Amino acid sequence: MMNRSLPLIFSLFLLAGLIAPVCAQTADHVIINEVDTNPPGDDSTSIAEWIELYNPTDSDVDLGGWKIASTTVLKKTMTIPSGTVIKSGQFLTYSYQSLWFTDSNESVELRDKNGTVIDKTPMLTDTRNDFTSWQRIYDGYGLDSSDWKFVKSTAGSSNGKLTSTQESKGVIVTVSSEKDSYLFGETATIRGSVSEQIFAVKPYFQPQQITITITGPNFDKVITMYPDLNLNYKATLSLQQVLGVYEGTYNVNVTYADAYASTYFSVGRESAAQITKTEGSLSLLTDNSQYIPGQSVTITGHASKIIPYEGMRLIVRDSNDKVVSTGNLYPTDGEFKSTFYVSTVNPVYGTYELYAEYSDKSTSVNFDVVKDIKEDVPISIWTDKVAYGLGDQVKITGRLNQQWVSTLDLEIIQTKQTSIGSSSSGSDSGFKISDGVRIAGDGSFAYNFTIPDNKLRLGDYRITVSKNVGTANSVIHVVSNPESFVGSGSPLTVNTDKEVYESGDKMVISGFIKDLFTTSSYKSGLPVKISISHEDGTPLKITALSGAQTKYSNDVAIAY
Repeated sequence: MMNRSLPLIFSLFLLAGLIAPVCAQTADHVIINEVDTNPPGDDSTSIAEWIELYNPTDSDVDLGGWKIASTTVLKKTMTIPSGTVIKSGQFLTYSYQSLWFTDSNESVELRDKNGTVIDKTPMLTDTRNDFTSWQRIYDGYGLDSSDWKFVKSTAGSSNGKLTSTQESKGVIVTVSSEKDSYLFGETATIRGSVSEQIFAVKPYFQPQQITITITGPNFDKVITMYPDLNLNYKATLSLQQVLGVYEGTYNVNVTYADAYASTYFSVGRESAAQITKTEGSLSLLTDNSQYIPGQSVTITGHASKIIPYEGMRLIVRDSNDKVVSTGNLYPTDGEFKSTFYVSTVNPVYGTYELYAEYSDKSTSVNFDVVKDIKEDVPISIWTDKVAYGLGDQVKITGRLNQQWVSTLDLEIIQTKQTSIGSSSSGSDSGFKISDGVRIAGDGSFAYNFTIPDNKLRLGDYRITVSKNVGTANSVIHVVSNPESFVGSGSPLTVNTDKEVYESGDKMVISGFIKDLFTTSSYKSGLPVKISISHEDGTPLKITALSGAQTKYSNDVAIAY
């Protein structure tokens, strides 16, 4: 994987006396679709604050005499002129007076001509004084306050349409490989389609991802993507042995919501180069069919009849038919073994031939020497998966791309525990490994470790390899159910465990930070600032969980 900024999961408990507002889905009447309580400029000197109404019904609606009202501090009410009609699917935007709304803890009501509240926003806060606004996640849709988003405004136009939900039935996904079999060096193309677009509503509204899992000989890769506008998708895989691809069959499994599809393809050489052992025969094989300079070719020979004191003559020719190595091999337990080093000095690329003679038998086998594929970074690092479960083994691979050193320093740190609870020792220092990795002749390295089977080990881990030539990082997630893990693409998310609370309830607030500012030490970094207020603007006091490291600011205790 490429170098990424470190993500963080945070969690804390809150003793709250707050009843959250709830907005029902409003598909059968006119609704408040978008509000900007703090547009650019000085709101006290200009009439710039605005609200957008939307008609999601199939009929035109007469809005004459309806009212739009701020409900908290200013309590200013605008009356819509008589004769105003909002057509089906139409958006209408209104401004009223300077300082119509307050910038913090404002809720806006839409009332019909009889004074009945038709729709109401949740408590909204906008302190940014720019072109961002509060808007429903998809026009006319809104189950509760979490179904609003604070993004760049779309005044007078659509916020997007909700085409379906995750509960949609009968969704179908298809998958196919462009070819049934590929040669090394080619690119496998996986393509398919979905029958409809699915949206996950919780924990936050987002399109459903397509998950493509490709598995093969010592190979495991997960690709996630979204369908395009035509509900199609396409993924490619470079079939280079230097990228960990070996000869064999590869299975492709695709999931989308509850739908599943699979296919497979094979990877190999154009012709079978390895000979099976039969009676009266001589066979020769290599451990791989493709190599890069700096790697060693492991050669194994078999003869059905071993002749005492006689060796097998072996000749290696490069792609120019030049003899680059010769020698005699003698059997051990009926098997001939040797290695051939592919030189990094003026390497010759192309197809090499191994030719063997033993008694009155001869045979040959070919292998390819290809150019090294390197990234434009000092060090590359990958893990076999993004998310793991407790007790899983993590396989780390990587390579040097520009310079060569004999070893790299390796550090693995658990940066966050997502299963916070009381620790028997009063605190937990977290999971940490400090080690070194040896660099092979081709610049590659590998390292494996196992996640302990302990709930305290749930969370995020940062893997760092470094030396004076450079540094590379990768982040993995250890979760209870890695098969259903979907990473967040949002820079910052926040969720609550429930939608409505009674006085005295505990509220669990959780979220995800995509780009974390941190240091290399465990549990170090900038805290998350959380601000929660009563309707009158007074702050709630947050009580952090016992045993969690906390930092207090303005009566707010942040667990991190």
